[in-house]
Parts: sequence; structure tokens; C-alpha cells
Amino acid sequence: MIEIKHLKAVQAIADKGSVQRAAELLCITQSALSHQLAQLELRLGQPLFVRKSQPVVFTASGRLLLNTAAKVLPEIQSLNAKLKPAAGKAQLLRLCVECHACFHWLMPAVKVFASQPPGDEIEWVAEIEHQAVEKLLQGELDVVLTSDKRSEPGISYQPLFSMQLRALLSPEHPLAIKNWLEPADLQQQTLLGYPLPQARQDVFRFFLAGVPFQGRQRQISQASQILQLVAANQGVAVLPDWMAQPYLQQGLIASLALSRNGLWRPMYLCCRQADADTPAIQRLISALCANRPQSTIAACTDELD
Repeated sequence: MIEIKHLKAVQAIADKGSVQRAAELLCITQSALSHQLAQLELRLGQPLFVRKSQPVVFTASGRLLLNTAAKVLPEIQSLNAKLKPAAGKAQLLRLCVECHACFHWLMPAVKVFASQPPGDEIEWVAEIEHQAVEKLLQGELDVVLTSDKRSEPGISYQPLFSMQLRALLSPEHPLAIKNWLEPADLQQQTLLGYPLPQARQDVFRFFLAGVPFQGRQRQISQASQILQLVAANQGVAVLPDWMAQPYLQQGLIASLALSRNGLWRPMYLCCRQADADTPAIQRLISALCANRPQSTIAACTDELD
């Protein structure tokens, strides 16, 4: 009935004096925290707080819960610290990638990571990529690479770099003469991309947002096929241009910025907050930063917007 999140909630409220500031501390919305507390009170059949008190005043039941939190939470924190892998011991990390474009640079980076002592290993998990963060919280994954930062409590986002998404098109394409593209330029084009819904494609979310797309989408599962179709002037792809380096070097594909300032997206390593400082996670972050792809902005020590 009583969960750890409930103990953390009452402790945060006691520390901050209000539900709003406690929600900020827990990295969730105020409405989500209020709903969580209301559900708990419903289960218990009694209130935990004196309504409209400022700062929050706990009822007898609330104080009992708060006293339990003061005892239990430090024990859990101590247990987590004791169970962290030793610095010199190899560890297996189950990794999932939410960004399809990552694979082009990720494999070499992971090879470097695995070759360094103490010989950590990566287990690739592809079948749950659409619920990766949820599975991370449930313990089925250890690491997720993502460009979307969410607000779930208990999750740590380690910034890696910012990548620029660019329009890749044939040099023979009429748009290839432009210095950069505006949303209207792609409004009626054939867009080549991975088999993902528009809601998960950055070109629709951040570049064509608010612009009614009247063109055609061709969904292709293999990056090599997408690039071959681009080179054959069969459509336009929006991808990081590191994926097309051999084609770009041979002049088979042109690369244009999306808007004058470009379309930049962050890349994060996402893990459970309790695991963020473990040696294997830190070694992986170092390997990813040291072997990040070209045409990126380093952000391994700075928070990304």
C-alpha cells in the first residue's frame, strides 16, 4: 500500500513546506504530486495534511508517515550505495536507443568502451525502444540514448552533445542551390525516413510544426537505402549529415541547414538516478563523449537546453 515514492513525497513536502515546491524537488508536476497524494489518502481512508495550511501541517497519520520516511529512506540510500558495483569490476549494461540515427556513430564508440578495462559489456535491447524510459524505471534496461528529456522522477539525464539535423538531397534537386531551407521548402516534397509516426520525427515536431505537410512520406528501415534514394533524387531526408559522409565526400549528396541557424537536437544518456555515478555508467559516458560524431557540439560537462 505504502510505496517508496509516497515516503519521498511526504519528506519533500516537509522539507519544502508546500506541494508546489516539493513537486519541483521531485521533478514532477504539482498536479501529478497532488493526484498521487490524493490517491494515497483514498487508500488509507484518512487525510495526511491539514487542508489550506501554509506551510503544510501534517495530521497524526501524516506525521507517522513522515517519521517512517525519516527512517526508511536513509536505509534505502545506504543499501543502494552498498550494492553499487565495485570500481574495478566489469558490468553488463542493457542499452536501448530511441534515436535511429545513433547507430552510425554508436557502434564504434561502444567498441572502444568494451575494449577498455575492466571489460564492461553492452547488451543491445531493440524490441522495447518505444517504452524505453518506462522499462528503465522497471529495471529492464540500464541505459537509454535519447534526444527527449522527460520529467519522470528517479531518472538522470547526462548531456552528451548537440547534433544538427540537416536536409540531405541530390545535388540535382532544385532546392540544392539554396543556402538553407525554410519549412515551406519541404511542404510538398517527398520525405524519406524511418518507419516512425510523425509525432516521433523531429522534422515534423520541430521544423514543420504548424505547417500543413502536403507532400509524400516514404518510410524505409535501412539508412543505406534512404541515402541511395536521396542520391538518386527520389526524395529528401532529414538526418545528421555524419550518416552521409561517404556520399557527401563524393559529391553524390548535398547537405543544407534547416533554417538560417540550423535545427539542433540534444543527445542524452538516460539512466536511473541511483545508477548515475556508478563506474560503468561513467565509463560509458566518457567513451561516448570521446568518440562522438563529427558535426556536433560537445556538451559532456554542460547542460543542454
